[in-house]
Amino acid sequence: MAYKAFIYVCCKLPVVNKLAIELRLRLTMGSRRREIEKAFENINAKGVPLFSRVELETQNRCNGVCSFCPANKNADTRSYAKMTEELYEKIIGELHELNYSGGLSLFCNNEPFLDTRLEAFAKIARERLPKARIEIFSNGTILKLERFIEIIPFLDLLVIDNYNDSLKWHEPVKVLREYIKQNPELKSKVNIRMRKASAIMSTRGGQAPNNNKKKTLPISCLLPFYHMVIRPDGKISLCCNDALGKYTLGDVSKQSLKDIWHGEIYSDVREKIKEGRDTIDLCKYCDSYANTAMLHLAGSGRNW
Repeated sequence: MAYKAFIYVCCKLPVVNKLAIELRLRLTMGSRRREIEKAFENINAKGVPLFSRVELETQNRCNGVCSFCPANKNADTRSYAKMTEELYEKIIGELHELNYSGGLSLFCNNEPFLDTRLEAFAKIARERLPKARIEIFSNGTILKLERFIEIIPFLDLLVIDNYNDSLKWHEPVKVLREYIKQNPELKSKVNIRMRKASAIMSTRGGQAPNNNKKKTLPISCLLPFYHMVIRPDGKISLCCNDALGKYTLGDVSKQSLKDIWHGEIYSDVREKIKEGRDTIDLCKYCDSYANTAMLHLAGSGRNW
C-alpha cells in the first residue's frame, strides 16, 4: 500500500517522478529475477523442456523503415534468403511428430506477407499442427483483403502494427478495419494497432538503430529455455533479438529440431546466460527479460 501511495504522490510531482519510476523498475526487476531463479531451480530438477515457441522466417526481408529495428529495409545487412518448400515441410513434419502444441510464429524479423507462399504455408501448418497456436505479426502495408480472407481461417492470431509517425492508417489497413467491423466475429483473432515507426523501444540486443543504451541488466533471461528462431536457410539464431543472425546454434536442414535444442551449442548458451548477460556479447546490452509463463507452458505437457 505504501508503495502504491508513493507512486501516486510522485506522479503528481514532476521533480520526484523519476524516483517513482526508478523504484517501480527496481521492484519489477526484483520480482522478475526471483521468477527466473525459481524457473532455473525447476530446470535443474527436471531438465530443459522442449521449446514452446518457434519463430520461423520464410524470407528475411521487411519493407518497413522503423528506426527501432535493425532489420528495417534501410539498415538490414543480411544476404537475401528464402526458405525452400522442402525445408518448410521438414520443419512442420518434425513438429507434427513431436505432437507440438506450443506457439508457431510465421515471422520473426521480417514482413511475412512479402512471401506470396504464406497462405499455403499457414494452411500446411494448421492441418499438420492442430494443437499449435499459429500467429503472424505484419505491418499491414501490403496485406490486401483477398489475402487476409484466405489466410485468416488458418491463424489463431493476426497482429497488424500500423507504423506511422503521423498516426494515420495505411490504405490496406483501412480496408481491413472496415471489413472486420462488418465481420465482428474476427475481432477475437485480429488485433490492429497504431504505432509510431520512430518509437524508442527495446535495445534489440544492443542493435536497435535508435536505442544505443549501454547497460547490462542484473538479471538473466529465459529465452534460450523455451524459444527457437529459424532463419530461411534453416539455421537457428540465438533468439528473436538476434535480428541479423549473428549467432548460429544449429542447422535444421542438416539436423533435427530436437537434436539442435538439446545439443552442445544450445546447452553452452544456457549455461552462460545463467551466469549473467555479460557472458554473451549480444545479451550484454539486451533488455529483454523473457517470459516465465512460456517456460511453464513448455513444461506443462508432453513436450517436456
